[in-house]
Amino acid sequence: MFFPHLAEKFSELLKSVKGRKIAVVGHMRPDGDCVASQFALADIFMQVGAADVVCLNQNEIPRLYGDFTYGRCFVDAEAFTDLSYDVITVDCADYKRTNLTFCGRFPEPLGCVDHHQTNNSVAKINIIEPTASATAELIAGLALDAGLKILPENATQLYMGIVMDTRQFTTSNTRALTFEIASKLIECGADAADVARQLYQRESSAKLNLLAEYLSTLKYYENGKISIGELRKGVYERTGAKKEDSDGLVDYGRAVDGVEIALQLEELQNGVKGSLRAKNQSGRVNEIAAMFGGGGHLAAAGFTADGETIATFYEKILEILKAHLKKIDA
Repeated sequence: MFFPHLAEKFSELLKSVKGRKIAVVGHMRPDGDCVASQFALADIFMQVGAADVVCLNQNEIPRLYGDFTYGRCFVDAEAFTDLSYDVITVDCADYKRTNLTFCGRFPEPLGCVDHHQTNNSVAKINIIEPTASATAELIAGLALDAGLKILPENATQLYMGIVMDTRQFTTSNTRALTFEIASKLIECGADAADVARQLYQRESSAKLNLLAEYLSTLKYYENGKISIGELRKGVYERTGAKKEDSDGLVDYGRAVDGVEIALQLEELQNGVKGSLRAKNQSGRVNEIAAMFGGGGHLAAAGFTADGETIATFYEKILEILKAHLKKIDA
């Protein structure tokens, strides 16, 4: 078994959805792991006898993952008011990252399935495994452990989620188990070649414009151990890109030889969004994110600094990064 210590919890979750109407909700600005996990878990719930399942999100499905939904769409989380549904969160380390209005309307989720180390779930049934490289890996492993049939569409979705969260099996939390589960998904019908084509050979020219502008802002500190890039207000209008196109830009800073910690700063309407990456788990960037109420993984985390602009926040976060670098290098 892949996750034997979670088998009982997963069985409890599957039993709890039988005959119930379930709303599977993911975090705002969903990435590939979130999209894949929501739709695949929804189909698993229908397979075991849920009365109805809908997938909710504050944002629309990013263009890159559209073909992996097989014609289905997200329902707007903020506008969803049917209290006859029970809520299960997926790939969401903090319930508030679904939608604040939604959280107020549904204050007690039935379940939570996630792989973030900093998860602070308030759900009744929690299935959280920080060693999993992706929530999609966790769901796939649990389904295989339970002897459930994984349909080719769901196998493709889950494989895609793993590929995206591991950056093509290159992150430090990619284990032998990750490859074993990916292999099983291919046996279930996932098309690895098509997933690669869909994800990495369909970039829009607008995203490349955004990338070019982002790369032009990269600066390096502490003898090249820290890199910081910026996305200031108006950048999406100038480049024709969408917010979803910013996903993964921070990895270009991390990819530079000698960089230990990379930071992407994005200016929001009333704050600054920070995306952190480290070369490996010893970077513990989740500790930096936690200082601003954020979270994530040891080598990948995020936060939002409310009320800040890049101009007011830059030097503050740079000093924090310098101090953190000294601590982890000590």
